[in-house]
Amino acid sequence: MESSPADLPSSPPAQTGAIALPSPAIAGKPLLLRRSLSWTSLLCLVYVTVCSGPFGLEELVTSVGPGMTFILLLITPIFWGVPLLFMSAELSSALPLEGGLYQWVKKAFGDFWGFQAGWWWWISSFLDCAIYAVLVADYFQFFYPQMGDVAQWGIALAVIWFFTILNIRGIAVVGTSSILFVFFMLAPFVVMIILGVPHISQNPFVPLLPPDKNLGMALSTGLLMSIWFISGFEALATASEEIKNSERVLARSLIVVFPLVLISYMLPIVVSLAIDGNWQNWQAGHFSQIGEMIGGRFLGGWISLAGVIANMALFCTWLLSYSRIPFAMAHDGYLPKAITRVSPKYGTPATAIVVSAIIYSIFSWGDFKSLVVIDIWVILGGMFLEFLALAKLRYSRPDLPRHFRVPGGKVGLWFCVISPIAIGLFAMFGSGKEYIVPGGLAVASGPVAYWVCKRFVKVKQD
Repeated sequence: MESSPADLPSSPPAQTGAIALPSPAIAGKPLLLRRSLSWTSLLCLVYVTVCSGPFGLEELVTSVGPGMTFILLLITPIFWGVPLLFMSAELSSALPLEGGLYQWVKKAFGDFWGFQAGWWWWISSFLDCAIYAVLVADYFQFFYPQMGDVAQWGIALAVIWFFTILNIRGIAVVGTSSILFVFFMLAPFVVMIILGVPHISQNPFVPLLPPDKNLGMALSTGLLMSIWFISGFEALATASEEIKNSERVLARSLIVVFPLVLISYMLPIVVSLAIDGNWQNWQAGHFSQIGEMIGGRFLGGWISLAGVIANMALFCTWLLSYSRIPFAMAHDGYLPKAITRVSPKYGTPATAIVVSAIIYSIFSWGDFKSLVVIDIWVILGGMFLEFLALAKLRYSRPDLPRHFRVPGGKVGLWFCVISPIAIGLFAMFGSGKEYIVPGGLAVASGPVAYWVCKRFVKVKQD
């Protein structure tokens, strides 16, 4: 029998300290998740999860043109990024539960829709985490231009399994490594911008569009890609019960990091387009070539190395986030019980992490652009449910302790619900049949998976 939203437990009391503790949030079953993460580590983790520098923007420029790139980097944060930020801040403060968005939607709409949100996000991770491994291999091509497909896949697999081991060792280890990641991946761009300003020779905002695309086509394709660049604010909430005072510090960290994300995108792309007008031929990893034009082989190699580090960091933090979703779903009986195993040594959901890594290894063979568009198509279904859960819980559960509330009263609340859903729907259905069909099939897998898991997995455990 499905539980109604009213039957679900309210959020647990705030707890602090790097200690092993039981988690009452997941089906009342005791866990030994270790709660430990400093403020500095949290800020760097949030930054890495959302952005990790401007890497990957090269293909956005090629797809939609320089002018449209800047338009998208202006409107997407306002109509998508800010609502996502506010929604994540309010729900993570009201419901600091392991599993994050899966728990939010389940509490708002019941088991079926909670399963859909969790399933769609986990499905999206098959592509999302594979993208980061693929990008690491792309940046290695700067050092080894003749590298073949098998060697590229080998690099992707090495990334996946090294950071799987790191994740098993705990969120504190991942958080500490993220501090180093942020420093090493942003430092070369500071140098590139300083050295590049004297070389500016052209208008970086023209042309508006590629000659072979109309406004509607460029806007829909560009929205799908730019949404991906300004997403992830809710990601670390899936590990809420492993973060000290998560009901307070997550919201604060999101607000601090948001402007840093925008600066990290805008400054490097402005300088790069003002120096290199051959944007039609840009590919993933092109910032390295621009760095070589400005500062020689050393700066180009430094940026390539930073690109490798950035995408390693993205994989590491997203593995942390995504693996907590099957962990929470397994505790509710919808996935095999083995996935609920917590490492007695490190206090992490070790089996869920390993299972996810195996799947990512299979999906790490693919093209970046096709992967990212399908990935966003899949993940939007779950995000729509999150925005709707924000409104539903505001009215159905006004008693929840919200340490952050979406500002602007009812107007602000409904802007944060309607605006991102409208943008997401436009991007989804304007992306072309080649993306709508596989994306739609992936979304349709949710109800099928729910029936299968409820019929053959949950019944056996009950």
